[in-house]
Amino acid sequence: MRKAVLVIHGFCGGLWENEYLVNYLQQYKKLDVYAYTLPGHQKDFLTNINYQEWIESTEFHLMELTKRYKKIILIGHSMGGVIASFLATKYKIHKLILLAPAFEYLNFQMNKEDLKNLKILAKEKNNYVIYKDFATKLIRYSPLVLNEFRKLVKTYKPCISNVNCETLIIHGDIDELVKIEASTYAYNNINSNKKYLKIIKNVRHRMFYSDKKDIICDLIYKFIKGGRKWKQIMNQKF
Repeated sequence: MRKAVLVIHGFCGGLWENEYLVNYLQQYKKLDVYAYTLPGHQKDFLTNINYQEWIESTEFHLMELTKRYKKIILIGHSMGGVIASFLATKYKIHKLILLAPAFEYLNFQMNKEDLKNLKILAKEKNNYVIYKDFATKLIRYSPLVLNEFRKLVKTYKPCISNVNCETLIIHGDIDELVKIEASTYAYNNINSNKKYLKIIKNVRHRMFYSDKKDIICDLIYKFIKGGRKWKQIMNQKF
């Protein structure tokens, strides 16, 4: 039986931020992987958008998948994790995967430290793409749109306690945008006996730009597949 995987990107993000994961999962014949761009995120500068449009758009894509698949896996990154959690309480979801879910607001304290060292870190080859993206995000933030993000989190954060499907949460220990407390909050409040929290060392918010992206993708795939291979690694530290 084929399974559908719907990947939801985060605030001020796009298909590019999870492209590596999408391509990785597409190599497996029994998985049909879907991703799309949230309303307003096609533009260079986010303005005039309502947070309900993000919910409604995602729900539309999910409803289309329910017509064709019996088993659907939701993967939400950052704000997409909040959206995915809400929809997991409304629809029958086979498995839920939350990647640095933004149940806590942006980690502005970490951002201040990053800004101080931006010039130095940007010169390092491994950090250039991450910090170029970070600087671009600061420009793209509109106070009105940021407020929509906050309203979305405030409205749907409590929904996590109604999630009862098998759930995997992944968070980088040096995430510069979302605090680890966001993932521990989700883990502690999910109403399921089958829930797993993995903190990955030396990984920032854009986890699929890190040198551990293959480890993370393999972890996600084995969780989706389940069975013996997942049991072998479910308690491992990364």
